Amino acid sequence: MRRWLFSGLGMAVLVGAIPAGSSGDLLTYFDATNSQIDLANPVGTQWHELYPSYCQAPYTITGWKDNGDGVLSYCDTLAMTDPAGLPMCVHVVDVTITIELTRVSPPDIVPHFWDWYHAAGGEPLTMPVCTWWTEIYPAFGSEFHIAGWEDNGSGSLDFCDFIVDDGGAQFHVEGVHTDMVTEPAGQCATGPSTWGKIKSLYR
Repeated sequence: MRRWLFSGLGMAVLVGAIPAGSSGDLLTYFDATNSQIDLANPVGTQWHELYPSYCQAPYTITGWKDNGDGVLSYCDTLAMTDPAGLPMCVHVVDVTITIELTRVSPPDIVPHFWDWYHAAGGEPLTMPVCTWWTEIYPAFGSEFHIAGWEDNGSGSLDFCDFIVDDGGAQFHVEGVHTDMVTEPAGQCATGPSTWGKIKSLYR
């Protein structure tokens, strides 16, 4: 059973496209390939680039140095291979949620990818109304506020839901994926941190 939920919010503070703690220089935005990954086991997962070079793929995580919290998150270091199979090293700046959308009213065939930012709104998957999102592709940095949500009956934002922004545009949800923002790292030290080793003794 479908139901629409709408926001009565008149205005809110916009959040920026650049993750906190980063200058924004040389950031790359990756989308897990059609999936939400297990953040506790990221090695072997594949990603495609959303920004700055849209749809370059596949990138594969081949090594992971955890910051000690046991999941892929800020301040981890990754070894990856690029689409040509060449090795690269990156530092994780942010891990968040991407929703892949098609605008149905007014119609638009271009896919849209929005990233959720933690600084504003409620829980993005179970209470998406009033959450704020930043478009990564095609219009990088454009801000969107979800004013209405038609759930497909699952109780969570996922495939085949519809959302409406403040301007009245309606979007069909094509997928909900893990998103990762990275910057270049000087080295690929991907062994577990000392803190990670200590924590593993108590699991």
